[in-house]
Amino acid sequence: MITRRPVTTTLAALGLATAARAAAAQAPGVAGSWTGVLSAGPAKLRLRLVLGADGTATLYSLDQGGAAMAGKANALAPEKIEVEIAAVGGRFAGKLVSADRIDGTWSQGGAGLPLTLKRGDAGLPKGEPLPAALPAPAPLTPELLESLRRASGSPALGAAAQRRGGQTLAWAAGLRRLGGADPVGPADKWHLGSITKSMTATLVGRLVEAGQLKWDDTVGALLGDKAPDMRPEYRAATLRHLASHRSGLPGDLPDGQLARFPRESADPREDRLAYARMALALPPKGPAGTTYEYANNGYVVLGAIIERRLDKTWEAAIRERLFEPLKLGSAGFGAPDREGPGQPSGHTAAADGVLRAFPASGPSDNPAVLGPAGRVHMTLQDLVLYLAAHRDQSPLLTPDTWRTLHTPPFGGDYAMGWMVQPNGVLWHNGSNTLWYAMAAFHPGQGVASAAAANDGRMASVAPAVELAVHDAILSAKA
Repeated sequence: MITRRPVTTTLAALGLATAARAAAAQAPGVAGSWTGVLSAGPAKLRLRLVLGADGTATLYSLDQGGAAMAGKANALAPEKIEVEIAAVGGRFAGKLVSADRIDGTWSQGGAGLPLTLKRGDAGLPKGEPLPAALPAPAPLTPELLESLRRASGSPALGAAAQRRGGQTLAWAAGLRRLGGADPVGPADKWHLGSITKSMTATLVGRLVEAGQLKWDDTVGALLGDKAPDMRPEYRAATLRHLASHRSGLPGDLPDGQLARFPRESADPREDRLAYARMALALPPKGPAGTTYEYANNGYVVLGAIIERRLDKTWEAAIRERLFEPLKLGSAGFGAPDREGPGQPSGHTAAADGVLRAFPASGPSDNPAVLGPAGRVHMTLQDLVLYLAAHRDQSPLLTPDTWRTLHTPPFGGDYAMGWMVQPNGVLWHNGSNTLWYAMAAFHPGQGVASAAAANDGRMASVAPAVELAVHDAILSAKA
């Protein structure tokens, strides 16, 4: 259920987009506006690609805010159409099969997804209205947040931000639960999904400084006796590989294996060892170090290692070593409304397309075994305090360890639980398909911000959440 980065993203709102232009082979009839629908798991994204005969290319993800993403066309010949969109690291490769149709694939750091483009608006489903346009970027206000919420269709939206030395600002708009009457508040708790990964990596950093683990400890040395079926390719993988998604492990267990684990557990240690044994028996995606594969599996293996070394649950360890020292009193695990009434519920659309809330008594989160990869919740104010510790390199860790956490150890743009952008922004997002959250900080600018929706329809809510992150930063800077 935990999802990764969206196929396209509106991080251009954080100033990360770059324009590019290159000469391309002239192809009369290829230039112009094209549309199509990209199926990325449960999400279906409507795209518009505008090709210029001079080599310019602009992509619009109509379900993700519709912001222009500039790129370049490396080839525009009928037999070979190649387009790069630098802002999202994406590439379209196709072939003109008729005057009004291009068949091809879209890839973005992984296997290509089929994408057929048709001229003009012919590639868009008929009768489906486009999402409401998002408001223009501006310092966040309650009114602007409500406008973002309405445009996304989410029951509720929250945001928080802090400038170094300033107070934490927080906003909330909407309802805790669709069909209810309780408004969401600035002190409500939000599910953070895969933002949890940076917290697990930070916990590893604390244990390294305490002399209880080393970044170069190997999986074979730490778990070999508990995982007799471990494939030899994983035995030399280290904690660095696991935390940066460079171990070669596949992303997730097969659904049938994951379904064996309970949604909630007071002590998931044996489950995590069992999960680790299953994951470490899977064929690798490639060699450790050179292979990047975003893997919840790697973080569950990290959790199992932590639990074995400390003889306590990951939940107890992260509370003791991270949440309590940083005074993150709202932090907890699983769906926020499990703690009782007065907290938001997660929502998503069922097969009939109707948005529904998922009660805490039902399957409202991933199995407990996935905790180290994505089951933390907290208020957005506390999340910003956590971001500020990273931003300011707090005394929680030494400068060397903070640098380790913030630096991709094998190249690329993924460090230890953080995506690292060229302009200095570190960020991550997360979703369990019932919530969507994003967190970002910029050490040089001294700002940190987070936003979340209690709605897991990423194609609909991600643009609003990401714009709220950006606008909250503008308010904190003011």
